[in-house]
Amino acid sequence: MSERVSPVRFSIIINCYNTLPLIKKCVEAALISTDKSSELILINNHPPYKDALKFLEDFKHPRVKKFDPGRNIGCMPGFQYGAERAQGDYIVKLDDDVIVPRKNWTGAMYQALKDFPTLAYVALQPSVVKMGTSQVKRPRYTLEFRRNTVLFWCMMIKKQLWKKHFFMTNLPLYGVGERDYERKANNLGLKKAYLTSHVCTSLGRTEESDPLYGAWKLFYVKKKTHRSEFNEWKSSFLIGPEEAEIMRKFGYPENQIEEIRALLAKNHHEKSLPESTPSSSINN
Repeated sequence: MSERVSPVRFSIIINCYNTLPLIKKCVEAALISTDKSSELILINNHPPYKDALKFLEDFKHPRVKKFDPGRNIGCMPGFQYGAERAQGDYIVKLDDDVIVPRKNWTGAMYQALKDFPTLAYVALQPSVVKMGTSQVKRPRYTLEFRRNTVLFWCMMIKKQLWKKHFFMTNLPLYGVGERDYERKANNLGLKKAYLTSHVCTSLGRTEESDPLYGAWKLFYVKKKTHRSEFNEWKSSFLIGPEEAEIMRKFGYPENQIEEIRALLAKNHHEKSLPESTPSSSINN
């Protein structure tokens, strides 16, 4: 008897650590734009928001699987945690603040990987990335090979290739991913590309996001000597001239830098205040 083939071709892995509105919109867009050939794998990275935690505990859908590693294990570790439990032959790393387009993006990514055997992985073009001049057009998609780093807002790779060559160990929470994959692909003589016909957008700096969360991830990578858990970081970290310049280099406008500076200063001030103790009465 031949082995039964799973109907699931694509496993879309979403690390959940964001605010509830972002997680819900990301999951909804992924479900609407895919069918039964895709499963969604939600990794509960223990977001510091009670409503998001409750959503991850309660949410049910026939195409959604949920896994809880017990704590926030980080971005790339969370993806690998989900990939090891994925049924699909192709795995997708989708950020939990990213909205995928409402068209057959999984089929287009899959077709690109099939059409170009030397393509290690393919990503949807982020809305902030400018389109290049060299486009490869096919009936179902338009592709652009990239020499520089491809952002993993939404990236697909064949699971077998990932397992053999791209699995990593001893990973930090953040700061590992795109460039490490790029080096590995280069060593293997493989290429990487964006689907410019399928653009995804990020809600990471919108009003529904937590501005401190995005800043924490940035400085987790850029200020390694100041790494700490999110709740500890946001009550002890301050934005000085050096930190502000780092934020500018990563596209933060001045008003958001000032907003984050003020929030952190407020948290730092509140933490430094002496704890009030209830007055005690002396019984005569």
